[in-house]
Amino acid sequence: MGRHRAVGYRPAQPTPCVSINECVMTTRKEAIERLATLVQESRSEVRIGLESVEKDLREAVHGVRLYASGCRVGLGNIGLDDYEYGFLTFDGEQIRALSSSSLEDAYNYGNEEERYYTSKHLSELSEEDIVKYSSAESINSIWSAVESKLNDFLGEAKSAVRQLSEFTDVQAEAMQEDLTGLMKGQYFEKQWAQARLKVATDPSDSLNHSNRFLESICRHYLEQRDLPLPGTKTAPELVAAVVKDFPFPSTVEGKEAKGDIEKLFGGIKSIGVGTGSFRTHFSTAHGGDKKVSQNDARLVNNLVGAAAIYILERLKERMVADQNE
Repeated sequence: MGRHRAVGYRPAQPTPCVSINECVMTTRKEAIERLATLVQESRSEVRIGLESVEKDLREAVHGVRLYASGCRVGLGNIGLDDYEYGFLTFDGEQIRALSSSSLEDAYNYGNEEERYYTSKHLSELSEEDIVKYSSAESINSIWSAVESKLNDFLGEAKSAVRQLSEFTDVQAEAMQEDLTGLMKGQYFEKQWAQARLKVATDPSDSLNHSNRFLESICRHYLEQRDLPLPGTKTAPELVAAVVKDFPFPSTVEGKEAKGDIEKLFGGIKSIGVGTGSFRTHFSTAHGGDKKVSQNDARLVNNLVGAAAIYILERLKERMVADQNE
């Protein structure tokens, strides 16, 4: 059977062009408009992607303050013999773009660290620059720079810990030697040894020994000075009674200077109060399964040792002075 067109049917006709050139220009204009729209959409995606990198970096460093910079990025010519460049930086919170130019470098002279840069946040960058700063090499370099900076911080921290540990060991040895010399032949020498050793093996029990040792030192001072023991023979009261007997240094003059010395003496009394409090709340003296960290037990022990050295040295001075009278 033959085909028949419906009555009144007319096929769609393209819009006629006035000329061939006009048709070509219209088609190219539409194509360019589509391309421009795609470029704008792509650049918006790049901006969002770079903002996401900033967020990921911020979350990754967990608040560590640092300064890392990525590789150099070419931004293009901005004038005759003038070339602009820049690089990304990260400070633990924000990504910023620093830029300069060959002409500015020539004006400013100096080395890389002395140059002047224009700093902009991502929100201040043009769409064109966002794309240039967001190259794979640039993004990888800022991640690598942050990682390298954190590794540097870790190395510095480990070195500091090692140095502090060595310093603590030296100080502990010196304290041990000083106390051993001052306590030679005294009955409380074993108490100090137990207090020191228990820090690592039984921190809670070490508080008992540190407290008992300080009490023994104070009793020894008061007995040697023929001074009465306080009514309550605990570390705070015993230390307070000992400190009360300390004379001001002969060279101290003026109300302000004496006030400073009183603060020092008050600090020694605070060691007695703190030692007694730690014993009450964290030691095994009153039963129960109490726990204390080695760090806290060592702090108490070190403070007790320092106070004991000072008390014994002052006792030694007083006894020598009494013999020379």
